[in-house]
Amino acid sequence: MTGYPSRRGAGGVWAALAVLIATAQPARPAETALGVARFDLPAAFEDWTRREMSDGLLFQRVYEPSGPRGRKGLAILLVAKPKPASGAFDTAFTQFVRGIKQVPSEGKPLTAKAGETLDGHPIRIEQRCCRSSDGLRMNAWFVGIAAGGSEHYLMLLTLQLERESEKPVREAFQALVRAYRPSKDDRGLVLAPKPGEGGMDGLYARTETRLMPNAFGGMDFIADQATLLFDKGGLYTTELPRDGDIAGHCRAEVTTCGTYALKGGWLSANRIDRVEVENSFGLAKRSSEAFARTKDGIRIGDKTYATMPPFAEGHRFSGTWSHTFGSSGPTGAVGGTRTLTLSPDGRFTRESSTGFSSTGGSIDGGTTVAGHSRRPLQSGRYAVSGFRITLSDEAGGTESLSLFAPDRDTDKLLVIGGANYLKQAK
Repeated sequence: MTGYPSRRGAGGVWAALAVLIATAQPARPAETALGVARFDLPAAFEDWTRREMSDGLLFQRVYEPSGPRGRKGLAILLVAKPKPASGAFDTAFTQFVRGIKQVPSEGKPLTAKAGETLDGHPIRIEQRCCRSSDGLRMNAWFVGIAAGGSEHYLMLLTLQLERESEKPVREAFQALVRAYRPSKDDRGLVLAPKPGEGGMDGLYARTETRLMPNAFGGMDFIADQATLLFDKGGLYTTELPRDGDIAGHCRAEVTTCGTYALKGGWLSANRIDRVEVENSFGLAKRSSEAFARTKDGIRIGDKTYATMPPFAEGHRFSGTWSHTFGSSGPTGAVGGTRTLTLSPDGRFTRESSTGFSSTGGSIDGGTTVAGHSRRPLQSGRYAVSGFRITLSDEAGGTESLSLFAPDRDTDKLLVIGGANYLKQAK
C-alpha cells in the first residue's frame, strides 16, 4: 500500500512528520465521508495534523516529553479509502497488517478478535506490540471491515508514547471504529430495538462463583451478583444506570448493554434473542436461548435469575454491613474490609482498611514488605430510591451507588456498588 508509514530510522520518522506539519490542516470533529464510508472524528483527534493521500486519510501528532526523563512520542491514525471486495477478506487483512513496515508482522498478535459489527459486517481486530522495526516502543491496532462489495481498513500506531497519553488516544480510536459506517444504510454503533421487541421490565439477578488466578501466584474464589436490568422498549444492561435512564446509560456505556426480543408471545415466550456489544471496538454478540418465566424470576438457557424488587423511596435501614476482600499466594497477600453503618434516622458512617505483605525476593521466604492503611471515618446522610443509595457526607461530597438485596425477604446481604455487603450480627 502506498502512502503508509514505511520502514525508516527514527530520524526519518521525525523528518517526514515535519513536512506533514508544514502542509497539514487541523482535523475537524465532523462527519467525514471517505468513498462510500462515513465516520465521526472524535474530539481527541481535533489538533492532529491531517493529510489527504491517494489511498486514505493520515492523521499524526507529536507528543512532547512530560518530564526530564521522558522521550518524544508519535501517534499515527490511518483511515484507508474503501477498496473493492477482494473475495478473500482474511488474506487481505493480513496483507494490510504486513503493509505497515514500522510494525513487525512476525509471530502472534498480542490480541486478535473476529466477529460482526452491529450492522452485520464481518470485522477483524488485531493488536501488536512491543518494539517497532526501528527498535522503538510501539503499540499498533489494526481493524478490517468487510461490507458487501467493499473492504475497509483502519490503523492506530503509537511510538514511544507514554501510558497516560496513549490511553485516551486508544479510546478515541475505539470510538471511531464503533461509529464507522461502511455503507450508506449503516448506523454504526446504535443500539436500537426493532418495533415489537422488548416487553420485560425490572431487575433480575443470580449469584455466580468462579476461581481466578491472582497476581501472587494463587487462586481467588470470586462470588458476584450477575444482573440483567430490562426496559419494556427492548434495551437491557448488565449494570445499573446512575439515574435510572437505561437509554442514556447505554449511549454512554454501550459495552454493558444490548437489545432483546421475546419469541413465542409476551406471556408464553419460549426463546429470547439478544444482541450485545462485546468489546470497545463494537463487536456484536448475537444469541438465541431458551426462555421461561418462573415463580420468582426468569430462566435464560440454563441460568435462573430471581426478580429483584426496588426499594421504596425513602427506605430506611438499621445495622452495619461489611464487605471483605482478599487475595493471596506464594509471593504475598492483600486484603481489606469496608464497613457501612446505616441508621433509621437516615444517617450513615463508613470506614475501610487495607493490609498487604510481600515475600517476593526473600531468600528464606520471610516477609520482606508489609503495610496497612485505614481510610478516615466518613459520616453524613443517606437516601434510598429504587435501586440506588446516595451518600451525602458532612464535607459536602455526594456519591451515588447501585443497591439491591439478592434475598427479597431479608437485608442480610446487600449488593452496594457491585460489591457484596454482609450484615453484621448485633
